Amino acid sequence: MVPKITVEENAKRVEIMNELYELDERDKVGHPHRNCFTGLGQEISDYKEFARQITNFEKWNKRNYPL
Repeated sequence: MVPKITVEENAKRVEIMNELYELDERDKVGHPHRNCFTGLGQEISDYKEFARQITNFEKWNKRNYPL
């Protein structure tokens, strides 16, 4: 079941997605996902996970832990 959200929460979500859409330049000719939001949420999720992983890598790399 989809959780119910308020009008304000939905408006904020739309604002964030529109900002990400513009940052990714999805309005530009030649973008593989031009004029759609498909995959944008997953890209941001992947980006956040990568940032978490790189932070962990840098921590252990500074301690000279071998790969």
